[in-house]
Amino acid sequence: MVIVVGSGIIGSWIAYLLAKAGFEVYVFEKSENAGDGISGRNSGVLHSGIYYDETSLKSKFCFRGYEVAIPFFEKNKIPFSICGKVITTGLSDTIEDEKDKQIEIEKLFANGNRLGIPDLELKSNPGYHWKHVLGNTALWIPKTGIVDVPTYLKVLWQLGEEAGVKILKNKKVIREDGGVFALDLQSNIKEELEADYFVNACGLYSDELASNDLMNHKYEIKPNKGEYFRLNKQLPYETLVYPLPLKTSTALGVHYTFHLGGDAYAGPNSNWAFSKDDYNIITSRNVYFESLRKITDFYKEEDLSAGYVGLRPRLFLNGEAVKDFVIHKESNWIHLLGIESPGLTSSPAIAEEVVRMVG
Repeated sequence: MVIVVGSGIIGSWIAYLLAKAGFEVYVFEKSENAGDGISGRNSGVLHSGIYYDETSLKSKFCFRGYEVAIPFFEKNKIPFSICGKVITTGLSDTIEDEKDKQIEIEKLFANGNRLGIPDLELKSNPGYHWKHVLGNTALWIPKTGIVDVPTYLKVLWQLGEEAGVKILKNKKVIREDGGVFALDLQSNIKEELEADYFVNACGLYSDELASNDLMNHKYEIKPNKGEYFRLNKQLPYETLVYPLPLKTSTALGVHYTFHLGGDAYAGPNSNWAFSKDDYNIITSRNVYFESLRKITDFYKEEDLSAGYVGLRPRLFLNGEAVKDFVIHKESNWIHLLGIESPGLTSSPAIAEEVVRMVG
């Protein structure tokens, strides 16, 4: 028997594939509304993997996850669109800043070619190719797309249950006194759990379950807030528009995205949250607009309104930032730590890895 802690996109894929492999699987979810955490509060972007070093888990799982996900969407009629992405140098403050950006975008292009990402193009004067996109140079990535995340999750839960997965809500898994317990958040009754394997896929709270196992390492999840502002209109074409990624962060910068239902958003930015349930927007609209207007001139400040907030499980080890995924097996626990972007794209591949580790 395997107990999976967390019913987001990662936990749901793991549970589904374990059940298909013949395991008895239980999913414990502390919320009443499964999927309202990290998985339900992101851009819904299917990443190409261009940002990552070829030796990283992020690169490995992003490529494989994309490979698995697309036919899965087609088979199960999950709405998605391979709409492509533009990464632009955007407006620059100084000539030196522009020169630095040109170097960085050429490095990104070279990395994508090294990784074998198909049909990449560097475009001068991107505004001629994509109206309202600013900057001297842009990188076009046809492989990127978006998916309807709520439908994606619902299909995974349904397929999991059909394969035998049992989902238990309002159950918080805790570790104390050498045991593993499920605390019922409605009745406050605590019961001890036994399983052949436990899989820690609880995102923002994964460090709390890992702390007893990883005695020689101090892993900590710090919640990093990404705020989204809703836009009152879409660009006149369906393409994602991104700035160059920040050198100092794993965040990819305020970008333009859209949902398949017709909504358009700018976001996310990157701020430290006060807690793991801090979903309040704190950035003012005018400050947010200053970020957006560096990549597109299509919007005015009044076109923006407060949208929603997502939290990234930013991982630290002994106080130092960890930029890659961590998948750690110790005893009968498998810990998934720091699974932020491209976690959505990587989820089926991460699940395959966990099934291999359990099997």
